[in-house]
Amino acid sequence: MKPKVIVLLVLIGIAIAAIISTTAESGESSTFSEAEKNTNEVVHITGFLVKDKPFEYDPVKDPNYFVFYLKDKDGEIRKVISTEPKQQDFERAETVNMYGRADGDVFRATKVIPKCPSKYKDEEINRQAQAAKAS
Repeated sequence: MKPKVIVLLVLIGIAIAAIISTTAESGESSTFSEAEKNTNEVVHITGFLVKDKPFEYDPVKDPNYFVFYLKDKDGEIRKVISTEPKQQDFERAETVNMYGRADGDVFRATKVIPKCPSKYKDEEINRQAQAAKAS
């Protein structure tokens, strides 16, 4: 083989390895206590929205300031301060994926992705309710 082809194959191999390593790391969800240990790193946390605690959002005052509470997979509840606007139907979210850093007893999220219930699940619940009424 020519040296150019060998170099090209090596570069392609390195690129593939880099892509695989970044996608493998992004799938792992941390906890708030793990985030406290790595305050200089952006971490990914998946948790459950705590709906009995208040949300703070005033789009007129500051549309990029949204506060909510999240329970991580270890059961720890923390205040989350997001630098993104509150998404429509955020309160309906079952789980929330977020990226950010720990800052003392709060978590500062730079990216928040709510996972809302499936529309098919809602339709099934509606059908069951209508069937119960008809009985």
